[in-house]
Amino acid sequence: MRRSIALVLAGSLLLVMAGQAQAATVNISIVSASAGFDSKVAAGAFGDTFHWTNNDTIMHTATQNAPLSLWSSGHLSGGSSFSKAINFAGSYPYHCTVHTSMTGTAKVRIQVTPLSGSVGTTFAVAVASVAAPSGFAYEIQRKKGSGNWAAWKIGITSKSVTFKPKASGTWSFRSHLRKTSNGAKSGWSPARSISVT
Repeated sequence: MRRSIALVLAGSLLLVMAGQAQAATVNISIVSASAGFDSKVAAGAFGDTFHWTNNDTIMHTATQNAPLSLWSSGHLSGGSSFSKAINFAGSYPYHCTVHTSMTGTAKVRIQVTPLSGSVGTTFAVAVASVAAPSGFAYEIQRKKGSGNWAAWKIGITSKSVTFKPKASGTWSFRSHLRKTSNGAKSGWSPARSISVT
């Protein structure tokens, strides 16, 4: 009995540690009012923590643009920092409210597994590390080859869906987060492509 409990606890600990190991920190420096954010486009995976550090001597903020407005660092004095885990694929523009010419974008990519397979393979298309929070939904577009993007899944709340292609070729996917009360959206995530034979 004790051995079974120990094995269950060890397995649970490994799962927790594996989940923590997958999340990363994306560091962004607040350089100055003239130089802005470094980097101006910061990329990560959903669940990653975006971490802003004010390396200037004057006050700045890192504030996600309205009308989505997912975060605001408040005023950061020199040497202060702010972190935000972004759990949803999309592109999230932000700015400094003190110096509005300072802008940046946090880009969170969509995940598709496997990256290749044959017709009939079931692919997992993951758009977030969590189900959509209350008042939000995910939207996914797809395209085949060099064709046009088309709506595929609209208003979903689950963190992933499946795709079972009926035709070969290159399929691409992208997603964004939408606020259901006012229609505010993030930008589209960087696209992810799969090869179907």
